[in-house]
Amino acid sequence: MPSKTSYFKKELWKQAFRSFGWIGLGYFLALLFLLPLKVIMVKTRNDPSDITYYQEYVDGLFNINGEVQSILILTVPVLAAIFACRYMQVKGSADFIHSLPLKRSQLFYHQLLIGYLMIIIPVLLTSFTLYIMYGVIDVDFIYQHKDILDWLYNTLTFTTFIYTIAFLVGTFTGISVVQGALSYIVIIFPVGISLLVMENLRMLLIGFSGDYSITMSYFANISPIFWIFELSNQSNIEIVNWYYWLLSIIFVGLSFVFYRIRHIESANQAIAFPLMKPIFKFGVTFCFMLLGGVYFGHVQEPYVGWIMFGYVCGALFGYLLAEMLLQKTWRVFDQWKGFVIYIGISMLVILSVIFDWYGFESNVPNEDEVESVFFTSEHFLYNTHYDAEDNKIKQNITDPELINHVIDLHDFIIANDPIGQNGYHRYTENSTNVDIVYQLNNGKRMVRQYFIPSIEETEQYLQPIMESEEYKRSTLAWLFDENSSISSVAISGYDYRQQVNDQQTINKITDVLKQDYLDASYVEMTQNMYRETKSLEFELESSENFYHLPLLDSYTSVLEVLKEEELDRGLTINSEDVSMVAITNTEMNEDMFYELLPHIEDIDLNEWMLVEENEQIEEIIKLNNDVEGVWGIALYGPRDNFIDAYQVREDQLPSYVTEYFE
Repeated sequence: MPSKTSYFKKELWKQAFRSFGWIGLGYFLALLFLLPLKVIMVKTRNDPSDITYYQEYVDGLFNINGEVQSILILTVPVLAAIFACRYMQVKGSADFIHSLPLKRSQLFYHQLLIGYLMIIIPVLLTSFTLYIMYGVIDVDFIYQHKDILDWLYNTLTFTTFIYTIAFLVGTFTGISVVQGALSYIVIIFPVGISLLVMENLRMLLIGFSGDYSITMSYFANISPIFWIFELSNQSNIEIVNWYYWLLSIIFVGLSFVFYRIRHIESANQAIAFPLMKPIFKFGVTFCFMLLGGVYFGHVQEPYVGWIMFGYVCGALFGYLLAEMLLQKTWRVFDQWKGFVIYIGISMLVILSVIFDWYGFESNVPNEDEVESVFFTSEHFLYNTHYDAEDNKIKQNITDPELINHVIDLHDFIIANDPIGQNGYHRYTENSTNVDIVYQLNNGKRMVRQYFIPSIEETEQYLQPIMESEEYKRSTLAWLFDENSSISSVAISGYDYRQQVNDQQTINKITDVLKQDYLDASYVEMTQNMYRETKSLEFELESSENFYHLPLLDSYTSVLEVLKEEELDRGLTINSEDVSMVAITNTEMNEDMFYELLPHIEDIDLNEWMLVEENEQIEEIIKLNNDVEGVWGIALYGPRDNFIDAYQVREDQLPSYVTEYFE
């Protein structure tokens, strides 16, 4: 009569628990200290400030020691997978355990399950402890039943996902250290490789958009690391994480398939499958090559020579490192043939990108191909504090005439060297980055980004765009949105700030501001970008964002309303506010005036004239600002503090000023 054998192998469980049962115990103790004990500590202290803090700022259990919880979620599953796979990676253990009268499937599922229990039992026990505590202690101000369920579900989701990745990696390698390192590389691979590829393309291709936030946000959203740390910052976030469970199931299936065909002799081998060794070797070489290019491109500025040097050095380092891992010796320097072939092919591909064999850099769409355009300039953006993120994918130019201006600007940038060139970007008050996103009639999108050293060179193209009502309305969409409601306005002068919450006054200010802003010229909007002394800051009811606007001198209607409402304190500079005026000719002293206004004690009297007489100060501060003027005036207060700076024409100046510089 045949005896019935149990699928449950008691000795395997006992042996496994002796080997790495400490992982589960340690994880449970850590969670016990981080959550239940912390809750008891808060409860027994019975401090009213604690109660207020937890009621106002703690939205879930991830907010309690969240950073440590995140680190545990990232490390404990990998440790559990490493020890669960040790039986197939240590030669003696692999020979012994595979000689037992057990099927491979039995061994696989036992080890997979034992390792998995090391991470889920502590989580379940901690949840149960928190549940019991909620029933017997008044901890409602810290957490509730829903918080326990959310914490349990999210913790199980991410620990399961990371554990199955690490276990799959364990079936590919015969060295535990390599398993740990490769596990984290696989976890961050989607984000890391995207970042490397895009950063290299940005350095090599003129016009390639360095703003890859959309792509990066996509990869970041599927990265468990992003969500794990995001949970510790805010609990009330919706995570679409069903695909983590789906991927976990796929990883388990792949682990089983690869384990079935894995040779026992592959223990102690960096890569268990010979066919995967070239993929591993050249994959490592490729990643290090891109990393080397990025390193030298940033350290030595993005010059092609240094970038190419970085590619060769990075590739060589990665190739040798991979060979050493595969052959488990450092004496691999005679393995140069594969590297020569790799670097030859890589250089050919890189040169094809640099010399634009694919026509990326010279590609400008025709007018009849463009449906609409998203256009923005950082120079203008700073002046309006435009919230680009909210409007990034919205096309803000649909007028055919304006589209033509954008295309003309694009043509001009490409045709004129060094505008748009990659390389070192020296940012000044007149430099800017422009983003151009064409929405084409065929449904495709063309994205370009260029650096312009001086907007004066492109003024004839930028001016009609910037002054158009369509563009202006898009840059301050929140102001012109009939559905948005402004809850407060803060008015800031050079030394005073006051806030308005009265809705009637707010409406008066915003109504006249819209028209003043639409009437503002290109010159007015771009003047004194770094010399802002008075501003408005708006807070919307529907948003936590603050919208900041410089209060230009040309906003006469706004200034009148503020004066009527007695909100203009600090907006006008009087002679008693000024203790000294410094005057210079910006044509002779341009860098000094625009980039670095000197401290009073550092002023060179050969380049600056100082005025300290009250009558002369009163005469000078009455001069009207003229952005076309070449004479720069800087005002300083009684504490030698800088107040304001502006420009005037020579014919506006008193004679004693021009005589001083003769």
